[in-house]
Order: sequence, then C-alpha cells, then structure tokens
Amino acid sequence: MILKNISYNDKALKREVEKLVGPAFSWYERFKMNGIGSPKFKLIRANAAIEALLAVDNRRWQCHIELRPGGIILAFRSRLETYGWIVPYRNLSIFKNEGYLSLYSSQYFVKVVWESQSIAANKFLMKLLKLKSKVAEEEAMPDKPVQ
Repeated sequence: MILKNISYNDKALKREVEKLVGPAFSWYERFKMNGIGSPKFKLIRANAAIEALLAVDNRRWQCHIELRPGGIILAFRSRLETYGWIVPYRNLSIFKNEGYLSLYSSQYFVKVVWESQSIAANKFLMKLLKLKSKVAEEEAMPDKPVQ
C-alpha cells in the first residue's frame, strides 16, 4: 500500500517491495503463467497523490500492472520517472463496472478503462483473481501439522 519512485535500482526499496508483495516470479514461473504483466490501461481517475504526479506530465495517463506472488505493482510514468503503487493482495479490492476496472487499497485508488473485448485484458484479470484467491486461501488455512 505504498507509492514509491521505482526508477532506480535501490536495494533498500527492493527489499521493502519484496517484503510487501514477494520477489518477482522466476523466468520458469513467468513462462508457465504465460506472462505476469498486463496490457497498458488508460488511467482515468485516481486519488489525489497519484493524480498530482500524473498532472505534471503532458502524456496520456497510462499504467500497467505486474503480478507478484503476494500482491501487485501498478506502474505509471510521470516525466522521466517511473512510480509504482505496491499493494499486497490482502489489501486489494477490485471492482469491475461497465467499461471500468477500479482497484482500491486503504488510502489509494485507481480507475482504468476496461475493454471487455480485449482477450489479453480478460486473461490478465483471471490470473490476478486466481492469485488473489490463492493467497486468501493460504492465509485463511491454519498451518497443517507435518506428518
């Protein structure tokens, strides 16, 4: 649930991100999942902090989402910097309305244009929901005794 500048290779930031959402999937896992990134989405609305970063740039508001074992990283560009909204699955709420996909966390939210005809976008959403439910199941299940 943090918003950070992820443009640079900062080891402390990398550890913080991995603590929240886990390390990046291995090459083999990415191949098995048929990719872990979303297509580009047109961002139409966000909370004040994210909109303030986007407003200083003349570009179209676009973002993409990267899946991690424990959450997502929603990345967007502002000027020459790349910012990431890092959200664990347990704090992520997803709403799909007519033509829009809304992602919410405790203090941040993003609303993107959802093209329901897009096969890539629908496949990505299914992967996201599958990972989110898998993590929720693992957190709900008490540790099984080793036999």
